[in-house]
Amino acid sequence: MNIKRYVAATMPEAMEQIKRELGRDALILSQRPLRKKGLGGLFSKPMIEVVAAYENPAEPAPPPPPKLRAAPPGSRGSAPKAPETPPRGAELSVTADRALEALDRLSVATPSAERPAVTRPPLTPPQTASLAYTKAAQSFRQTPPPAKEDDGFLPLEAPEARPSERVINRQPEVRDERLSALENKIDSLSSSLNALAGTIRQTRDSRSYSPDIDALLLSLLENETHEEFAHKLAREVSDIVKKQQADSNEVMEQLLRQTIGQAEPIKLKRFKRTVVLLIGPTGVGKTTTLAKLAAIYSINHHAKVGAVTTDTYRIAAVEQLKTYAQILEIPLSIVYSPEEMSDALREHEDKDIVFIDTAGKSPSDRSHEDEVKDLIRHSDCDEVHLVLSATTSFTGLLNILNAYSFLNDFKIIVTKLDETPTWGTLLNARLLSDRPISYTAIGQNVPDDIEVADVRKIVARLMTRDP
Repeated sequence: MNIKRYVAATMPEAMEQIKRELGRDALILSQRPLRKKGLGGLFSKPMIEVVAAYENPAEPAPPPPPKLRAAPPGSRGSAPKAPETPPRGAELSVTADRALEALDRLSVATPSAERPAVTRPPLTPPQTASLAYTKAAQSFRQTPPPAKEDDGFLPLEAPEARPSERVINRQPEVRDERLSALENKIDSLSSSLNALAGTIRQTRDSRSYSPDIDALLLSLLENETHEEFAHKLAREVSDIVKKQQADSNEVMEQLLRQTIGQAEPIKLKRFKRTVVLLIGPTGVGKTTTLAKLAAIYSINHHAKVGAVTTDTYRIAAVEQLKTYAQILEIPLSIVYSPEEMSDALREHEDKDIVFIDTAGKSPSDRSHEDEVKDLIRHSDCDEVHLVLSATTSFTGLLNILNAYSFLNDFKIIVTKLDETPTWGTLLNARLLSDRPISYTAIGQNVPDDIEVADVRKIVARLMTRDP
């Protein structure tokens, strides 16, 4: 590759000069403004410096000399005329005309038995195709030989030379198939919804609830309380109302408060350190919850707080907790295996409370059970809190609680209540696990967006339609 530098007053002038000298295939490598010094050392008007690159094409083999012919009269003794020097741009490409002339000259020098058949393709503008390109285009235009008709198969018809029309004609067919498939799905969904609505109506009619109890039942269902739990509460309310002639709203509120139970936050021990272990699936906010609780006990309760993390799997998890620890001015220890937990806790012997953050794992990961058991054994923790997200579906909640069913004693923290308008997950988790709810978290602000579970607020939300 060759490089050449050009200086011109304007960019168009430089491009014109490059095209004229190097041809249209030249590449522009760089350009920059330039000022030349004039008389007296002063700078003249700005100029443009352009650096271009070009390649010399492979020169074709020289054709054999043509056969000698008799010189015309009057030309004897005259010197042969020197060939004109082509411009520099012409050296960059070989035109189709010259390529064909070279083929003609080659055919003159080749015997007739070995002379190749040369087909002169039509020229296409611009007429700067190379010899290789001309031969490739010529072979591409050749049609395949016709199929034999005596081999037991019928010859295939040649396809039409208008593929765009075939594509256009097939588009409505594909669109019709997609529309019909979509219509079938809509019809199936509509019939399923109609069947579900009929089942709900039949269920309501068969249970014969009063309008007030029906409204309370609908509130529970709209909050995504599981249908079995909601109907069980509705039946109990209906029985109590019929026996005692009580108000259905008061009875439902009392039953919900008894079902949810009293909140059980972390209890500090006197003259002894309290170790709290946070566990749960991925993405529920364990690290943020730990920071909120650490801030509350450090600022509000004036306790000496320490933190330990075993979440070395998630990217930037340690850095996130380090940032919280620096802001709250609490020491942080990093543990890479359960066996290191005892040594890490010895670094926090003077603390009132130590929070342990763990890595979230999928409920289907069976190895996580052994890891949690080892952490509980080596840390000798006083409390275990299972962190759950309020956005979890009933099926997902059931899978999570089944995955942690090996725990004998734990409490529940429900996070992300600000990300869902329904609070049925609180009631579902309480009924499925029969474990108390300790804290609820609404938002990401540390430490404001967490509080001890407020049973009155939860019950009021569950009894409200369209929350």
